Amino acid sequence: MKSQVIKIRNLPSYPVVIQSLNVKPVIFLGTLLILGIILLLYNPTTAYFGAVLIAISTFSMLVMPDHKIMEVTNEYLILYNNPDNSLCKLVYWDEILSWKYHWRPDIDELIIELCDHSVEKVEAYNRKAFTRYLKEYAKGKEVKTKR
Repeated sequence: MKSQVIKIRNLPSYPVVIQSLNVKPVIFLGTLLILGIILLLYNPTTAYFGAVLIAISTFSMLVMPDHKIMEVTNEYLILYNNPDNSLCKLVYWDEILSWKYHWRPDIDELIIELCDHSVEKVEAYNRKAFTRYLKEYAKGKEVKTKR
């Protein structure tokens, strides 16, 4: 089995990373910041709401921590869900036996079963971003879950 846990500093430079998924939704927070500025400058009655949006988005962008969840290449998936922050797991696309996106009220999970029947669980925050590449590179391996 080619999938393995390695140190982040030993990640191969090829193939190039196609997509990197982080915890912090930077585009959404930036949109909130711009919307807050517009509301602040537009009308005195909406200025308070704009100030609140600016405060929340600025706090989230500057103070709250951010880390990578996973990176996608055309050969493998890199998972950063290891308790040791210096380690990551390479999961080759051809070694994925099945995968499913499991929704729960407290947190979403991406569950990947490998060909040696080991299971990798990744906390997920954006279903579309996670499943897009899995549907492309691990075609026909999705297990549908019932809600």
